[in-house]
Amino acid sequence: MQVHLLSLSPALPIVSRHLRAVFSSSTPHHRARFLFLRHDHKTFAHAIKYPTCTLDVVHALERLAKARGKRLKCSTLPRRLVKGLGKSRSDKAGSKGVDQIVDDIVDLELITYLLATYNASPNSHDGYPLARAVFARHLPLIRLLLEYGADPALKDGWAVTTAIANGDADLVKLLMEREVERDDDDDEGPLHEVVLERDGGKSSKKRRRDSGGGGGKRRRLGDRCKATKEMLETAVKAKQWGIVDYLTAKGAPQLSLPLSLHHSIELMP
Repeated sequence: MQVHLLSLSPALPIVSRHLRAVFSSSTPHHRARFLFLRHDHKTFAHAIKYPTCTLDVVHALERLAKARGKRLKCSTLPRRLVKGLGKSRSDKAGSKGVDQIVDDIVDLELITYLLATYNASPNSHDGYPLARAVFARHLPLIRLLLEYGADPALKDGWAVTTAIANGDADLVKLLMEREVERDDDDDEGPLHEVVLERDGGKSSKKRRRDSGGGGGKRRRLGDRCKATKEMLETAVKAKQWGIVDYLTAKGAPQLSLPLSLHHSIELMP
């Protein structure tokens, strides 16, 4: 292990099967020390690009940085955290030629930590994380990125256009519309029983929620992005007529369509 730290060679662990086995069981502290020594400048921004840099390694890096009076910064989500989303691989356990989608390799805990602790931009690399998540339809990651301000309008609405091409109307709506916020939500008050008097001296009990005086007003927020001509063209070409209607209602510019497409629209149910 000491040789590894002295050489600072990223290739050393893969020189042989033996060394690979040795380094694969190395501690987060050792990995953090290697990354810290290898990248003295912009340590964290470089270290997070390594697949070996898990959340445990990040915490080890933080301890090392604190001991040395160094401040770690990471303003960008590395591509490697989402690059494998939606890619296929041969199903080794099944029949030959059968592919399966690899969509369970995203480290949501690490991504959340980078967004919340280091204010890493969810729009890194022109919105690549969101576009990749939409391509794989990884809803937990999509919601997480949107929560931290991911912009679906980047690169001419690439993420939205991908959802349209896949015919996913619910996802298109999720990307374009912000969820309704509610002020002084009266659903948060405790339930209690009240006695209601009726005619004839009878009474009945009902459960009501104490709103605490709040009005529970809802605020409709503006959409995350506007419906564009390109989005509408994609929906028409994919024959996603429900999405066509939705985008039209959202104010998408009208298209000058070929006669064949006009005919298709006239015949649509």
